[in-house]
Amino acid sequence: METTFYSDVDRLGLLLAQIADLTKQANGIKKTLKEMPYKTYEGNLFRAVVVEQEKTTYDVDVLKTVADPVILDLAKRESFVVSVKVTARAAD
Repeated sequence: METTFYSDVDRLGLLLAQIADLTKQANGIKKTLKEMPYKTYEGNLFRAVVVEQEKTTYDVDVLKTVADPVILDLAKRESFVVSVKVTARAAD
């Protein structure tokens, strides 16, 4: 049983290392797409769409201590997010 455990741990470590490398590559491509002027890109197999959106989050610790709407606005954090969505292309 220990041999299986150790081999599973090693396999998990290798998989996580591969995921980290692939994530780095994917993030580099996403960064390039975000910097380009177009919002939709077509590959042979996939389509990528650059999506821009405003995002609002709240500081939960502040919300736990207050209920006043004025204070709630003080706890609000807004940010602008740009992401890339990739989907399989539809068959022609």
